[in-house]
Amino acid sequence: MENILLPVQKEYDFDVAVCGGGMSGFAAAVSAARTGARTVLIESGGFLGGTATKGLVGPFMTCYDAFGGTQIIRGLFDELKQALLAEGGAVSPADCHGGDGYSGYRTGGHIGVMPFDRESLKRVTEKMCLDAGVTLLYHTLLIGCETNENRISRIFAADSNRIISVRAKTFIDTTGSAALAHKAGAQTMRGNDDGILQTASTFFIIDGVDKSVLDEHMRTHTEMRARYFMDEIDAGKRDGSFPCGQNKLRIFENPDDTWTVNMTQMDGQLNELDGEAVTVAEIEQRQQIMRLIDFLRNRIPGLENIRLVATASDIGVRESRRIVGKTLFCLEDIQNAHKFDDRIAVCANSVDIHHKDGVKYIAHQTENYYIPLSCLISNNIDNLLTAGKSLSADKYAFAAVRVMPPCVAMGEAAGVTAALAAAANVPAAEVPCGEVQRILLENGAYLG
Repeated sequence: MENILLPVQKEYDFDVAVCGGGMSGFAAAVSAARTGARTVLIESGGFLGGTATKGLVGPFMTCYDAFGGTQIIRGLFDELKQALLAEGGAVSPADCHGGDGYSGYRTGGHIGVMPFDRESLKRVTEKMCLDAGVTLLYHTLLIGCETNENRISRIFAADSNRIISVRAKTFIDTTGSAALAHKAGAQTMRGNDDGILQTASTFFIIDGVDKSVLDEHMRTHTEMRARYFMDEIDAGKRDGSFPCGQNKLRIFENPDDTWTVNMTQMDGQLNELDGEAVTVAEIEQRQQIMRLIDFLRNRIPGLENIRLVATASDIGVRESRRIVGKTLFCLEDIQNAHKFDDRIAVCANSVDIHHKDGVKYIAHQTENYYIPLSCLISNNIDNLLTAGKSLSADKYAFAAVRVMPPCVAMGEAAGVTAALAAAANVPAAEVPCGEVQRILLENGAYLG
């Protein structure tokens, strides 16, 4: 890839550079620094958390096995959980049994979710980074990359005043769109075989819900269509009062008596890489939210007095570019519970694909499955890893592990690997997976 010459006003030098401060980037930076690497985390916004904070996405989906009996995503995620609980910033997954407001009144795949307070999450993730020695660079946007002989030598970023360069031995792309991988000339893919992406949505927060009315409805309605007001939504589509292709009530109780609503949708394909298209989509979504508020007030018992509290600052992009890694993590690996030798996380999250006519949700109700380290390592850029939504996976495996607890687990593993690669000055793929697993286990992870 052609290198870009830019007028650089300041230069930095680190062992590990992490691009993107979402949940996977936070985890990658903390674990890299704790493993001994001089680490920088570059984030375009003014705080950490990504879709969990800017996007108002919640709750954290389950960190438990398919039956809700054992917590299997541990390590750094469990430390984060404990820190949030200590300051009253979350409801413990152990207290979220499925079928209640915290789980959106779902059961399959929603046992052991974790509602959280977003302001607490900002503070806790920031403190964990600073305590680990991570250098945080907020309001700094990745704009370029210099690649030589299949290695990234430095990246370019900009704040409102200057252009900087960051040299590092190893880089981690946690942008959610494989932005660094793309700029570096790494092999990437996008969407399924036809390039079709999951739909985008803008989350919003409401209060004024009469929880007793909703609870009673859910207690007395067990059949899916009645339970989630699907007939009422279909009627709203016919008369024009319901503005998109969503087909169920999707609201989740928060720790502070507000509720998160996940019911907007861009029914058409959104080019999430095009700023003009995203601008149009976000304006449309805010208008759609007001129509949804009217629908919910008029059609759903218990929601007659709801009030809009906040809308997400960023539209929720469920799917974007992903790297082509050393391994492609596939649906068959989930179905067959393929126990990879280089496994770095154990999951039981369900396949959750959003399309224009609703959600294809396949609850995972069998054996736990395993994420391999090699799906986080670029196939052709030696010192590039990823974590979170840019992993190397087919559309089904991606749709299972794109949620936040697995993203934290992937970030933790990527950070350890990047630090070890930097210390030994070797490509990421040459780091012994056994050493990565040893450190993860020492830090409380569960690998099955």
